[in-house]
Amino acid sequence: MKIWLLLILLGYTESARILAFFPIAGKSHHFFFRPVMAALGRRGHEVVYYTGYRYEGTVPPGIQQVDLSEDLPNFHSTVNVMDLINVGLIDHMKQLFGLSFSLSPFILESPKVQKLIHSDEKFDAVLVESYVLQEYLSAFIHKFNAVGIDIVSLGDSGWMNELAGLPDNPAYQVDFKSELTQNMNFGQRVYNMYVYAVTTIGGYYYMGQMERFVDQYFNYTGHESRPPFMQLLSNRSLILVNYHNVVGYPVPRPPHRKDIAGVTITPAKPLPKKIQKVLYEAVNGVIYFSLGSNVNVSDPVNRKLVDAFMKVFEKVPEKVLMKWEAATYEGKLPKNVHLEKWYPQQDVLAHNNTVLFITHGGYLSLVEAVHFGVPLICMPFFVDQTKNCRFAEEADLGKMLRLTEVNYDNVSRILKEVLSNKTYQEEMTRRSKIFRDRAVEPLDEAVFWIEHVIKYPDVLKPKATSLSFIQLHLIDVMLFIIGAFLAVVIVAWKTISILMRMLKGKYTPKKVKSS
Repeated sequence: MKIWLLLILLGYTESARILAFFPIAGKSHHFFFRPVMAALGRRGHEVVYYTGYRYEGTVPPGIQQVDLSEDLPNFHSTVNVMDLINVGLIDHMKQLFGLSFSLSPFILESPKVQKLIHSDEKFDAVLVESYVLQEYLSAFIHKFNAVGIDIVSLGDSGWMNELAGLPDNPAYQVDFKSELTQNMNFGQRVYNMYVYAVTTIGGYYYMGQMERFVDQYFNYTGHESRPPFMQLLSNRSLILVNYHNVVGYPVPRPPHRKDIAGVTITPAKPLPKKIQKVLYEAVNGVIYFSLGSNVNVSDPVNRKLVDAFMKVFEKVPEKVLMKWEAATYEGKLPKNVHLEKWYPQQDVLAHNNTVLFITHGGYLSLVEAVHFGVPLICMPFFVDQTKNCRFAEEADLGKMLRLTEVNYDNVSRILKEVLSNKTYQEEMTRRSKIFRDRAVEPLDEAVFWIEHVIKYPDVLKPKATSLSFIQLHLIDVMLFIIGAFLAVVIVAWKTISILMRMLKGKYTPKKVKSS
């Protein structure tokens, strides 16, 4: 009895209080955060979860939810994803940061958030997604004198790598805004260098506005001792990233970055009877069609896309499960197409009869497709989706279809290609085996490193994170070398000029005046 009591007390003394501040209402982001928080709760930690997208069901044990959704504008009414399609690089950055700047005042002026900022609460760690357009959240780390942990749902990205102290090498690393693969010709490398420069310079430029948010809203007692904003921003003991080199490219990582793609994968559950019946009776297989949580397929703006696919679907032997948000479908629905507002995506992909996944190319969907070994047709809309789809096509995981290319002929051709060419299924099966072959499950790894840095703060953090932009990129060293080189060239030129004039007898040394 005494031993059990001792173990309980030891567990209690090692438990931590963690602030998880995720105010943005993007569903897919929270789908990535929540397994980690639930696992921390199961380990006995207390997680205080500020969220713009509240749990629809029961909140898991160990998590105290603070719902911010009533204080914020509706995410989907604020964001028109169609505005993010086919825009230039600079406009893309303006739109993304503009979205953040429009939402941030609502978040920071929320009475619940202001109460937190001026509270006397204590936290051992602060878990945020500040490296994705929410850099001002770094102030919470100073406010609570807590261990800083960033969790990034976007995947590998240039701006995050810059802040982590290991900037991208544009010779082979591609940010999502470049929409390239790692296999670049000279012209593509030139363009990739341009993307890298705009991403880096633009990121630092917009940090001025982020710093103004901090100065305006984080005026808690003791804020005067806050370090410079960029120093505060890079102060992370741990960065957890939704990435895996099998579902992307192998890239260099700083020691405090840990890739945990796959934390969202859950054990298989029984399918609803209606869906199970369709899958069971699909002797020719099932095509699963879903464009994620941010794109409504049933929106009238997507009617041309829907019509093209429906005309193809009515002529294929496979059955189709299609995510459809509206209550009804206008027009004649093909007999083999079944519409639902929601599907348990992982359980559908896990079924042996699922032969194809038509997706928008979100990284969570890509991870799930690889995990369950289902070939893809990718139709990217915005942000990182084009990069993900380009990778999938290059890796023979499926084919990419741009929205501008959607018509009956192209859809029919690509559908037949992916379903009939065994290369895609074979490569998916191979990558699925590699993805599953891990020494540690990704969720266990995430929890281990969180607990590790809470016990031993900054043990993983490299010196690079405390360097300024000029120091990190060796700009001062390069300027010194250039200056020294120019000085040598100037001295040499002057010397040669004097010698040449002396040889020609035209050089007369200046007389020194006698006193």
